[in-house]
Amino acid sequence: MVTLNKRKIFITGATGFIGSYLLPKLAELGDELTVLCREPNKIHPNRPELPSGVKIIKGDLCQPDTYREALVGQDIMIHLAADYRVGIAPSRFEHQKMYQTNVTGTVDLLNEAKRAQIPQILYTSTTAALGETQGLLLDETHRHNGYFRSYYEETKQIAHVLVEHQQQQGMPIKIAICGGVFGQGGKSVLAQTLSAFFNQKIPFQVSTNSTFQLCHVEKLCDGLLRLLALDKPQETVLFTGDVFSMPEIFTLLSEIQKTAPLPIKNRSSLRPLAWMMDKLALLGFSMPLSCEALRIMDGSTYTYSSCKAEQLLGWTAGEPLNDFKTYARSIAEQAILLNKESK
Repeated sequence: MVTLNKRKIFITGATGFIGSYLLPKLAELGDELTVLCREPNKIHPNRPELPSGVKIIKGDLCQPDTYREALVGQDIMIHLAADYRVGIAPSRFEHQKMYQTNVTGTVDLLNEAKRAQIPQILYTSTTAALGETQGLLLDETHRHNGYFRSYYEETKQIAHVLVEHQQQQGMPIKIAICGGVFGQGGKSVLAQTLSAFFNQKIPFQVSTNSTFQLCHVEKLCDGLLRLLALDKPQETVLFTGDVFSMPEIFTLLSEIQKTAPLPIKNRSSLRPLAWMMDKLALLGFSMPLSCEALRIMDGSTYTYSSCKAEQLLGWTAGEPLNDFKTYARSIAEQAILLNKESK
């Protein structure tokens, strides 16, 4: 994929998980990159470094004054930034913090992009914004039923609707709806679970038949580049991978570590413990279990079809299962090395 003209691109969330993989690809295309970053000097282990020549704007998504001037003259704006946390303390402060980033920050950014007359905008949404699918593989037209299992899901749904409204009003917005993503340097709930498992910090698994989809971050970035290159001002496309469940993942992890499967606990038996841990989280403690986490494991499915991405963009998720096995083995090897170094 080659760009004939150097594009000026402004990116939020560039030092985040997906952004850190997307930036080198954009740099290879010769694009002129400007990134909004709160902590430019923060180190993110196991993630690609910022390419040389990137212009860094130290600022905050929630403070438009810090990035307003940088938007002027940009050809493309890519909005990746989001507060992705599941199991946050059920406090007004934490909810406001997440809402400010995922909703208010997004609305402010679009308003500033409109003022700067940026001709192309790419917004990354999530399948959580479309909601559960009751075991079906649905498409981009599905809409959330209004039952939210996490506050992250709720804020991303609100933001998705607002962005979609701006798109319908004529703003040149492309919306990429992403399923679960994995890869080195990830900080998702799944990534934390793998790390904890291989460090022998997970005593049991929760009985659940909830399902979700995963694809490797490199594959997702390929899809984002294809969507950017699409010669249409507005489009909405799903990028999802293979369907997984946590029991399947724990079985795979046990096979890699060559240990017996984890004992299984019924979800309902853990509710009192989750409730208590939520109370401790309100006091500032970091807890391994929450009511949000249990709600996510209630048998719901977040499964969507990528047929549109395949037909319109020629995109494929590749082989997510094999990619995930390779990723899981690398996390296991990292845990072994860390344990050796600590002895």
